[in-house]
Amino acid sequence: VRDFIKIKRELTRVTGANISIRLSDEFMEAVRDGGGVHLRWPVDSTDPKVEDFVDARELWHEIIESAHACAEPGILFWDTAKRLTPSDAYDDVGFGSVSTNPCGEIILSPYDSCRLIVVNLFSCVKNPFTPSAEFDFEKLAEVSQKAQRLMDDMIDLEIEQVEKILEKIDTDPEPDSVKAIERNLWETIKDRALKGRRTGLGVTAVGDVMAALGVSYGSPDSIDIVENMYKTLTISAYRSSCTLAKERGAFPVHDHEKEMGHEYLERIWGAAPDVRDMCKKYGRRNIAITTTAPAGSVSVLTQTTSGIEPAFMLHYTRRKKLTSQDEGGRIDFVDENGDKWQEYTVYHHGFKKWMDTLSQDKVDESSDEKLVEISPYFGATANEIDWVSKVELQAAAQKWVCHAISNTTNLPAEIDVETVKKVYMKGWETGCKGVT
Repeated sequence: VRDFIKIKRELTRVTGANISIRLSDEFMEAVRDGGGVHLRWPVDSTDPKVEDFVDARELWHEIIESAHACAEPGILFWDTAKRLTPSDAYDDVGFGSVSTNPCGEIILSPYDSCRLIVVNLFSCVKNPFTPSAEFDFEKLAEVSQKAQRLMDDMIDLEIEQVEKILEKIDTDPEPDSVKAIERNLWETIKDRALKGRRTGLGVTAVGDVMAALGVSYGSPDSIDIVENMYKTLTISAYRSSCTLAKERGAFPVHDHEKEMGHEYLERIWGAAPDVRDMCKKYGRRNIAITTTAPAGSVSVLTQTTSGIEPAFMLHYTRRKKLTSQDEGGRIDFVDENGDKWQEYTVYHHGFKKWMDTLSQDKVDESSDEKLVEISPYFGATANEIDWVSKVELQAAAQKWVCHAISNTTNLPAEIDVETVKKVYMKGWETGCKGVT
């Protein structure tokens, strides 16, 4: 593990992948309290083939030192993830979590799929960027129920494609002994999809929603609003999944007795007793339901901040190279090759929407920096927010998320190692499943 922790600091060894490590409560408690920790392989074995006893805080310092130096490794708090992911109630029938998808937001059992749909939360803001702005929780509840139905349909579309692959394998000219491994792989993937029907319903535009409501991202008010948004999303999606179970049947391995006492599911049922009653009577259509993906490409389409993240930058300068067809164009910059460039400012879409609420005179008389200072985004971009509050906001959302949350806590270059330790430790203490 020590070699793996430092592997990205040697720039030629691993160049095309992000790395993370799984940490147990046993290790984190030893870090918190001081003392040694038993490292072993296999990690879950009572009779390990390889073992060592190390000082937990020394190893913790090595982990954080690497994260400080090169932003990796990220950390998965694996016991938290296993305890609070509802599909792990079905460990005995093959749905125990073993890892995540590459961005870390879907905690997966073997052969299962990462399926994602996001709800654009900005569409639920009434009168954005005005004194009368408010969030429409009823609309979010309605949209979430529809989105979960779409998610379940997506599984059937996936199964159709897997069946086409299996048909092709059957008609391939190779002998069955050669095709057996490939056929077994796709039959297992199909079996996982049919038996669990896992979904990944999430959100995007959290950063823009805060600004549109006039709330600073990372503030106590923003943390409360984010928790309520995620609570609404998840309870509504679970209600929809139970309705789908009534119409289409529960996921085949559903067993309400197995789920009783599950910490995460009891939280949902405590907040929505009708969902508990529906789960007991009809079951649920999907073994686990919600997540938060990075949503980068999708958010380019929605023209919003990405996923749970704040705005990264409110404005920046781009250059357009002038060609012979741009005769008469304004020349703002000439590079060392003599090429001529015109500069123009690009604004974050939400920031531009806020600017549109101002009078033209106000915009004309203010510099970009002055506009930033008077905007609801001020002090709340990725490089300005309080990083401990960022983790607290993630934790508030995580309370209501089945899987996990892809989230990056940006830190200034001059930050010290001890502060990075506080960020990661805060993630474990507050119930995050992972921190990057």
